[in-house]
Amino acid sequence: MKTIDDAIGDLPGLHRAIEESRFDAVIAMSPENIRYVSDAPIATHNVIRDRLGLIVWPSGGNPVYVLCQVEEGFMRQESWIQDLRPYREFVDSPMQLVAGVLEELGLSDGRIGAETDYLGVEYHAQLLRELPSLQIEACADLFARVRMLKTDRERRILIDGFRGTEKALLATYMTVNEGESELNMGRRLADAMLRSGADAIAFNHINAGPNTGYPHMHPSTYRVKKGDIIKADCGAYYREYHSNVGRTAKMGPTTEEERSWWARLREIHWEIIDMLRPGNSGRQLFERTTELHARAGIPFPFGHNGHGIGLQVHEHPLISPHEEIRYQAGMLSTVETRVRWVGEYGLHMEDLVEITEGAPIVRTGFFDNEEILVV
Repeated sequence: MKTIDDAIGDLPGLHRAIEESRFDAVIAMSPENIRYVSDAPIATHNVIRDRLGLIVWPSGGNPVYVLCQVEEGFMRQESWIQDLRPYREFVDSPMQLVAGVLEELGLSDGRIGAETDYLGVEYHAQLLRELPSLQIEACADLFARVRMLKTDRERRILIDGFRGTEKALLATYMTVNEGESELNMGRRLADAMLRSGADAIAFNHINAGPNTGYPHMHPSTYRVKKGDIIKADCGAYYREYHSNVGRTAKMGPTTEEERSWWARLREIHWEIIDMLRPGNSGRQLFERTTELHARAGIPFPFGHNGHGIGLQVHEHPLISPHEEIRYQAGMLSTVETRVRWVGEYGLHMEDLVEITEGAPIVRTGFFDNEEILVV
């Protein structure tokens, strides 16, 4: 039988965080935190909004999983949580079941941590109608802080996923033909990510020519021309964990101007990577990025230039102007360095970096993008 120690994530650490928190219980609600706490995926949580899963984890007790009846058998096999409370879809109210669980625990008027940034207004209202004395407070930060520090198993999944995505990108770029459509490139890239071990595609933005000036444009019918920049920002799910890689290529020789932009971007990229050390904050890295872009004469209108990653593509700490969380050994972060001229062209690079007690370690590098790849 599966136990808490078999989980991919740091559930003992989450248990400690709940014990040390101000809450009598916390409720995981988002698909990512349900996946993390249960250690088992339910794919329909992402595509059927009213098929709720909710895990009530009381301080000093064991978690109770309220879930749709159709998923009960799978969870009994896959999850370590033993107390499952199924509801009949379109018949029973999951929030009534949650209220009943809280009553059983003697927490009808307790202080409850909930993912208020995820829970819909109507569901919030339903819970308070059932338990009007309940005190509901935000607890997203509690989950985020535990998930920032990756276990060895999480670390390996992420590194392998990024490496697989790099391989897929390189294979796609090396086989691009003049006259090929973005749609065709996108299909080949998706197929290559799946062949690399991905479970599903998370996002697949690969464009050429003027379309590289947009950040997240879906592949279109535009056909690659000689002299076009080709840019990709893509990722897939590997055991539900995200990859997120950015790479740039050129159909034909690069110009002096392109090489100049790229060299300046690479200098910025490497300096920010080197700052991913314990004690630094995302705000410090962002401020330094802003200074470096200004010095290099490169526009920097962006709200971030890197992020933690895991079951969500953007996790804390972010490299952003408001991020005060300090980096610690055991975290993983992307560094995302780019420039875009809307409707003209853009250049993009994104790598995975592991924070250690010493120098950071770049965990991407199969597709060496030190210079723009010529295809």
